[in-house]
Amino acid sequence: MTSEIPVRNSPRIGAMLRLRRRHLDMTLEQVAEAAAITKGFLSEVERDKASPSVALLVRLCDVLSLPVGSLFSTVGSAVVRKAERVPIKFGGARIDDFLLSPTSAVKAKVIFSDIAPGGSGGEALYSLNCEEEFVFVLAGEIIVTVDEEETRLAEGDAMTFDPRQPHTFRNASASLPAQALFMLMPPPA
Repeated sequence: MTSEIPVRNSPRIGAMLRLRRRHLDMTLEQVAEAAAITKGFLSEVERDKASPSVALLVRLCDVLSLPVGSLFSTVGSAVVRKAERVPIKFGGARIDDFLLSPTSAVKAKVIFSDIAPGGSGGEALYSLNCEEEFVFVLAGEIIVTVDEEETRLAEGDAMTFDPRQPHTFRNASASLPAQALFMLMPPPA
């Protein structure tokens, strides 16, 4: 006897961004200009037809005065079972992200990332309004770039840095996947 596990749809980040833009009574043109992207690309992002890089997602959230973490929802329990992981789109390319911390967690947001060969947080360096970021490599290797200084992390390696510094990451392999945990500590309320 097999039991079916309910599949959750990934969150519609574009719809949330559009709702916030409309709430602020801003036009597509105003937001696109402030985020330094085309109006057409912003429209595709809002319709969940295009996935923004991490850097662009952070810029859009800044323009819309929206905390990045507010785009992600999860179960309200402090226990998040493997089958109940909620997929999130945190940006980047060739990455499947899952929020492991519940919405009620205010001191840390934990993201599990499955990073395909060649996957990355995007070529552009980005910064986050958080106190610290912690990365732990579960499998494979990733390269974390902070202020243009690259650090190679292998399975079992960890790194902590100031995410307000421009940074990004990428899978170090062209043929093997990588897995990592990213923990973000938001500033005190």
